[in-house]
Amino acid sequence: MTTEALDAVPALEIEHLSKTFPGVKAIDDISLTIARGSIHALVGQNGCGKSTTIKVLSGFHKPEPGAQARLDGVPFALGSSDAAAERGMRFVFQDLGLVGELDALDNIGLGLGYARGPVKLIDWGAQRRRTRELLSRFGVAVDPSAPVGVLSPLEQTAVAVVRAVAGGIPGRGLLVLDEPTAALGHREVDQLYRLVREVRDAGTAVLLVSHRLDEVLAIADDVSVMRTGRIVGGGAVRDMTVPGLAGLIAGSVAVTGVAERDEQPRERTAPALQIRGLRGRTLRGLDVTVGHGEIVGVAGLLGSGREELGYAVAGASDAPVEGVWQVGERRMTAMTPDAAARNGIVFVPASRERESAFPELDVRENLLLAALPRMRRGPLVHARWERPFAREWLTRVRVRLNSMDDQFATLSGGNQQKVVLGRWLAIEPRILVMSEPTAGVDVGARHALYDLLKERARGGLSILVTSSDVQDLLHLCDRVVVLRDGLASRELEGPEVTEPEIISAMEGA
Repeated sequence: MTTEALDAVPALEIEHLSKTFPGVKAIDDISLTIARGSIHALVGQNGCGKSTTIKVLSGFHKPEPGAQARLDGVPFALGSSDAAAERGMRFVFQDLGLVGELDALDNIGLGLGYARGPVKLIDWGAQRRRTRELLSRFGVAVDPSAPVGVLSPLEQTAVAVVRAVAGGIPGRGLLVLDEPTAALGHREVDQLYRLVREVRDAGTAVLLVSHRLDEVLAIADDVSVMRTGRIVGGGAVRDMTVPGLAGLIAGSVAVTGVAERDEQPRERTAPALQIRGLRGRTLRGLDVTVGHGEIVGVAGLLGSGREELGYAVAGASDAPVEGVWQVGERRMTAMTPDAAARNGIVFVPASRERESAFPELDVRENLLLAALPRMRRGPLVHARWERPFAREWLTRVRVRLNSMDDQFATLSGGNQQKVVLGRWLAIEPRILVMSEPTAGVDVGARHALYDLLKERARGGLSILVTSSDVQDLLHLCDRVVVLRDGLASRELEGPEVTEPEIISAMEGA
């Protein structure tokens, strides 16, 4: 095929791609075309199917029968990592896939192979020259001998991009970037996108997955919008606006949550929790207030500070945190888990499996963990108090199970979350902080959790919720604070709390 003929062939063509998991249609018969030498953005809310699409392309998931794909005009088998790599498809995922203890030379060598001498031994001099050449070709000023773990987020991302591009076919193929700017500031984003444009200008197509619509409009040539497993719109970026894209992502927006809340903003109550000047890994001087009996939601894109906030508020962050906490009349300039507990603050983190529960223990044991000190007489816990107390709270939080002696891991996601929530409600806290409250929870259990939390708020519990799921914020919250670059960019209240408003605020519209 001549160069002119190849230029007219799309870099990637996908037709009739579907993928179903038990009970969930993750991708529903989508078709996608990406032009050669272009940057094509794929956008949509969490759970819309973007990640599954990428995993099918990379070979991690196999599609359903009937899917077809061509790369540079040549058919290839979807669901095969070998086929994707052989055709020149390369991926940079959010976690980058770098080994922090090794330097750029080794990280690139592990991905592309090492330069070899006459007897097949590694030629370290040639490998060092090759690494410097690759980095300089794309304008990346990184010491090849420095461990990548000490590099800045931008430098780490640049090393991952260079490794991916260098392993492809020059001027052909496809580079897939999954949320590459999540950990970067605005200046770093500009630098990274200069590198991405160089990749595009060299002839390699780029598929960019991003939540940041302003960045999408700044760098992409074309955009496709996914919603509930389908591609529902898109086109040339020159014809798009951030509000227009946000509207496509949200859909017709009949589900706004307004019907389930008062039309007027909730009357403010006295503050139960006030935090001033909160600083951490991504937070940059944030102020947050939660009133008595109020549910305050926190929204934001990856890297906005949303993921860090719950941990910082509860003194559970793995990074140094500064700020001023006021709980009722008590003022503190530092927070630890012990101090949080003494002041009636409890925290339900994002991951049950890793951070909240003990899957090998039974349901009763998981629920009673926080309340055991209240049942102690001397060094012993009175077993005769345990079972009635556990039974009462399992009923209160509406857990469905055969026996409270069942292993925790056998419960559904929704019932697991209710057990974890019941553990902390049982000690009657003043303030509940929750991150991703409905992660891994089915639709029916979601609404049961919403009802439970709203019921507790009516009883006086103050709740701070951070979530990447807009539906959590719509159904639960009296107010929603939107974070961007570590600060509050907007606060929504009452009838302002709608899906398009939240999405537009997160995107900076």
